[in-house]
Amino acid sequence: MDIAGLRRQRLERLAGLSNYPVVPAILDDSKIGPFTESSAIVCILAQFSITDLESTLERIHDKSDQLVFVNIDSIIGLAQDRGGVDFLAKIGADGVVTTRGSLISRGAEAGLITVQKLFVTDRSNLHRAVSAVKGAKADLLQIMPSPVLPFVVDHPVMRLRPVIAGGFIRDQADTARALEHGAIAVSVSSPELWNTGSANLGT
Repeated sequence: MDIAGLRRQRLERLAGLSNYPVVPAILDDSKIGPFTESSAIVCILAQFSITDLESTLERIHDKSDQLVFVNIDSIIGLAQDRGGVDFLAKIGADGVVTTRGSLISRGAEAGLITVQKLFVTDRSNLHRAVSAVKGAKADLLQIMPSPVLPFVVDHPVMRLRPVIAGGFIRDQADTARALEHGAIAVSVSSPELWNTGSANLGT
């Protein structure tokens, strides 16, 4: 399959988030098993060392057909540049997460699903954020922290890209609240929530 076809196939699989809207955030090797045994569609790997990254991706893909995104900004030893993005594609990542708009277009060219990460500290930085998100053209937008969503739900930034909310998601009530305020999914590090389906949330 060519790169464009691979990327299209990966994007189509994200439709499963409508049924299972929790995206596991995996910060260490001990959570790989719980993820591959869960109903989750996709995970985000963060804080791994570059020396362990390829074997971790292989371990997940050998056990399941779940998608694996990598937060390139947090990988120890990996440059946050075009070469770093190409490396992720080469070792089998399905997507890249980054705050750096300059890496988004390269991720798409490499066949990866692209997620632009945005930290919202107050409304004053949202105008600049809208311009940055429009320019980068990521597939998804990750907004952190999740509790800000009620304050920005009517802001144009929420309509630019499908939103994954992250940070301070403690339980199913927090998950449901994020979805009610415009997110299509939430990223969560707690395995107890990784099998949460829309049916559990009444959505």
